Amino acid sequence: MKKVNSELAFTEPSSKSKLRICQATWVRFHHFDLAHELHEMGYLERIFTCLPPWFANREDVPKEKIFCNYLVQGIRRILWQLPGFRRQWDAPFAVLETATYGRWVARKLPECDVFIGISGSGLHAGRLIRKRGGVYICDRCSSHIRAQNDNLVQEYARWGLQFRRDADFLIRNEEAEYAEADVITVPARFAKATFVSQGISADKIRVVPYGVNLEEFHPVGSPPEDGTFRLLFVGQVSLRKGIPYLLEAFSKFKHPKKEMVIVGGVPPEIIPILKQLSMEKIRMVGVVPRREVKDFMSTSHALVLPSIEEGLALVQAQALACGLPVIATPNTGSEDLFTHGVEGLVIPARNPTALVEAFESLAASPAHRSELARNASLRAHEIGGWTTYAINIVAVIQEAIERRKQ
Repeated sequence: MKKVNSELAFTEPSSKSKLRICQATWVRFHHFDLAHELHEMGYLERIFTCLPPWFANREDVPKEKIFCNYLVQGIRRILWQLPGFRRQWDAPFAVLETATYGRWVARKLPECDVFIGISGSGLHAGRLIRKRGGVYICDRCSSHIRAQNDNLVQEYARWGLQFRRDADFLIRNEEAEYAEADVITVPARFAKATFVSQGISADKIRVVPYGVNLEEFHPVGSPPEDGTFRLLFVGQVSLRKGIPYLLEAFSKFKHPKKEMVIVGGVPPEIIPILKQLSMEKIRMVGVVPRREVKDFMSTSHALVLPSIEEGLALVQAQALACGLPVIATPNTGSEDLFTHGVEGLVIPARNPTALVEAFESLAASPAHRSELARNASLRAHEIGGWTTYAINIVAVIQEAIERRKQ
């Protein structure tokens, strides 16, 4: 059964032609899933992206509604592949892309009632749509950009590294979007709290958790039953994801047949830290196609996500859909997806001891694991797919339209 966010109330408009929605995103994120659902509902006018047409075109979104601007993004991707290229050299290109892409979206924006722009992409189009009398939704996938930068600066310093903040232009650009928007949407309460801490009214922010593709993510196997206890991590192997705390906890976890599988890319900056930590009983898989992720999820006993900062990690709902209990920090948005002790365990960030205790708890009780796994699968269906997410987004839009009228 699909559930709509209890804070929102969706009402089917009497005429779908009265609600025309445009979107802007950088790459895929969750916006193409939303675009498909809005198209099915009859609301999608256009979606803008930095993807090239051969990656952006999908069977579930009409080609004529997808507008691509790949020039600067393409240059950046080529530079990233050059030997010796350092990510800090990318900063001016990131500024250039944000400045040019945002203005391009505004120039191409057709007549519409609502503009949903992923943060960083929507300032100029947002101003234009509001000038026309429409509604601007700023969609932020993570915490407030300034809070995010401060958090990561502190985390990198803990490990003797220097975090390169986003360029001042990028921070100012996003904060201007927050101020301009009628509504700011975030995927979890953790992200909302960072906006409130930066002085933005809670009344301007709406929490809309992401959906999960239940056709794509489902059990396709089962974890080992020979006494092996297998943990899984899916995501970038980075300080932001709390990898050092995970590895420290795993090395302290005493179990005769423990295993950990790590799926994801390894940025160069963290390699010196990895060399200082034990990698015994850990299998590094690297980046795999998304369609293969469910194979790892279906054959593990728990997904572990000890992140320091996120919006709402999509891998959590994907794991639940595969019947995989989740061990995660509140900083991942976990508390908006599952209940501690029912479908998984919520543990404090930066706390290896709490991680060890969670590992021991699940490893010691196969019956408890099985109960969590059954509950996880049920919870994934309660969360609903991307249709539920789209319904909640439209409810936010309708609320914003009523506010503008008043």
